[in-house]
This record gives sequence, C-alpha cells and structure tokens, in this order.
Amino acid sequence: MSFYALALFCATAFVLAAAEDLELPVQTCQHDSPDYSSCLRLAIQEAWPNFIPGIPKLELPPLDPYFTDEQRTVYETNEIRADITVKNVNTYGLAKANFLAVRTHRTDDFFKLEMDVDLPKVLIEGNYKADGAVGSFQIGGEGFFNISMEDIKATWSMEGPVANDRWTIEHFHLNPEVGKMQIWFSDMFNGNEELNNAAMKFVNEYWPTLYRAMLPFVAKNWDEHLTEISNRIFSKISFSKTFP
Repeated sequence: MSFYALALFCATAFVLAAAEDLELPVQTCQHDSPDYSSCLRLAIQEAWPNFIPGIPKLELPPLDPYFTDEQRTVYETNEIRADITVKNVNTYGLAKANFLAVRTHRTDDFFKLEMDVDLPKVLIEGNYKADGAVGSFQIGGEGFFNISMEDIKATWSMEGPVANDRWTIEHFHLNPEVGKMQIWFSDMFNGNEELNNAAMKFVNEYWPTLYRAMLPFVAKNWDEHLTEISNRIFSKISFSKTFP
C-alpha cells in the first residue's frame, strides 16, 4: 500500500516535467548527459517534500499519511491460505523516503526506469476481514490491525515499449525488503482472545518466512495496480518531453 504512493508520486513528477504550462518543482535532466542518473535521483529527492501534501489539480492525494480505501489479496501456498480485505488504511512514514539510485535502460523503442528507495520507518493501520489458515491456525474474523516496519529497501522498475512518442508500461515490479516488522491485530478468531494472541505470537516470530511466502501474491497485485495507474498518466504525455 505504501509503495503505491511512491509510484504515484514518481509518475506525477514526470507529468509535471512534461507540462509546459506549470511551474515545475522537478529539475529537467537530459538523457545524453554524463550525470543523467544522478540528475534524476537528485531532482526527485529535492522535489519530494512538495508532493507530500498532495496536488489536488493532478488528483494526487496526500502521501503522508497515504489513504487506501480498500484492497483485497488472496494468498495460496503450502503453509498459507488466506483471503484478506483491508479497508480505511492509513500509511505513515513516506515523508522520510530516501531515493538512493536511479538507473535507466533505453533503446529507440523500449524504456526501463529503475529506482532504489529506502524508508526508515513505516506504520500501516486500518480495518481488516480475513478467512483462511496459517499453518495449523484457522483464521476467520475481522477487526483492526497495525503493522510497523523498519529499514525498508525497495527496488522498483517500470518498463515497456515506446511508440508514437508514448511510453506504454507493461510491468511495474516492486519487491521490498524489510529489516524489522511488528504486527498486531484484533479479533482474528471471532472473539477467541487466546487464539488471537497465539496467532500474533506465531506471526511475529516467523514473519520473515511468512512475508517471503506472501510477497509474490502482493507483488502481482502491485504490478497490476501500478501499471494501470502509470498508463493512465503516460498515455497522455509526450515521452520525448518527459525524458529529454
């Protein structure tokens, strides 16, 4: 969820760079310059505080906290079977994002943008409804949850063909690595507090294994959602003006 906001910021930044009638908060970078990657990284890092409050005329919502109305994810592995829907979720911590590196790969008809991003701390909280099983624990309940994470590092990439001065995003890959995670949830077992506490103890002890198992399913959702968002923007703007 939080990474949707990062992606939305970057796509919007490039829209601003392509819009001649706006006073730009983003520095223009020439792709044939020797410091192109450094220029892009610095431009985004310096512009980041201007995007945190949101930009209503571009329909960019506030990024800290970043609000997610609803999101459903279905997991199916040997150890996990879960159908989880979260609602009214706020994500805090995006204002502290650090953009570490930018890499681009381009030909006459293809473009790929990669970026390394670091987030020191993130807090996600909201409501949930879940059904399924984690190991021997049968789950089925709804309530409130929060997830605190530290030392988050993500490399995300947007890639696709360029034709008629338009960039079409085919995939938006995102696979965050998390250094530390703490999870809390209420009423996962329809009022059975003992089972709820046992499940929380299990999840917080084995979260790295559970996270690795769930990540492919979450990444697939991110890819589909962020690709759609990006194409809504990039289909309307000139590639040559956005990436001169």
